[in-house]
Order: sequence, then C-alpha cells, then structure tokens
Amino acid sequence: MKNKLLPIATIFFLSACGSTQQPQSTPFSNADTVPSWVLMPSAPEGGLASSSCVPWSGNMAASRAQAVASARADLATQINSKAQVLDTLINKQMQQQDSVQTQSSFTQVSRQTAEESLVGSIAKEVSFAQINNQKQLCALVIMENTKPIFDKLIEKSGKNLSPNDEDMLYREFRLQQTTEELNNLAN
Repeated sequence: MKNKLLPIATIFFLSACGSTQQPQSTPFSNADTVPSWVLMPSAPEGGLASSSCVPWSGNMAASRAQAVASARADLATQINSKAQVLDTLINKQMQQQDSVQTQSSFTQVSRQTAEESLVGSIAKEVSFAQINNQKQLCALVIMENTKPIFDKLIEKSGKNLSPNDEDMLYREFRLQQTTEELNNLAN
C-alpha cells in the first residue's frame, strides 16, 4: 500500500508545482497614464508617424528636444526600412527580367534622403505621461507627405522606372508593413 501511495503523492506534488502560476509582468500599472498616440502613432494617408517618450528632466526645452529627436530618428529608420523594401522589390523584378544594372540602390541613398526629409517633419503632439511611476515627456512627430521622399529616392538611385513600376513602388512605399513582412511577400 505504501508503494502505491508514494507515486500518487509524487504525481500530486509535481502537478501542484506545475500549476503554480508564474507572476505575469504587466507593461502598465494602474498609475500609468499614456496618451493613445504614444502607443499607436498615426499619420495622414501617405505620411509617416512616430512617437517617443523620454524621462522628464525638469527642463521643457531639453526634454522636448530629446523626445522630438528620438521620434525623428525613428522616422529615419522607417524611411530606411521602406528603402530596403524597394530594393528587394526592384531586385526581384530585375532577376525575373534577367537584367543587370549597377545604379545606386535605394538603401544606399536612403540615409541622406531621410536626413534631408526630416527637416519637413513636425512635432504634432507633446504631452506628459506617467510610465512606471516616472514622469515622461512624449512627442508625436509626423511627416504628412512621403511622396517627395520617394521621388528623391528614385532620383538619387538613378533608376529608370516605367510609370507603372513607379506607381507600384510608391504604393508599396506607403504601406505600413514591416520590411520582414514585405520581404516575405516578395519571395
């Protein structure tokens, strides 16, 4: 009888340990207050948006400049990612047409183009937030029209595209999908 109780007790003990819930980490506490545009930045159709929060320094000018700069850096990253997608789509199309060209890639010219284009970005919202019991200053930066950026990328890359190809690429450029998702679609 004792021999049968030992395995049963062991099973109960192990199942009790396995059912003990691990503490779940929660990204926000009840004390956190974050504007909705911080979590889901949105831009007008054909535009880009990014938000960023920085710890409040007690100096509005310094904290605002830091939050806006961080959001603008993210916009530059978005432009670079979109340029990588354009390269992927163009390279795929060239491989299908068996043509080899040595013009600049969109990715190569995107950094300079992004930096030039960020001048046109505007801080649309600036607000305080409370995150993890720390006061933050958040900024939403938008670029209302990405068509000039796209046109600069085409121009500086030296690619000669048909109007249909250019329209198709611009539609892809405007999409809010990640590079990885678009790469999967292109393959």
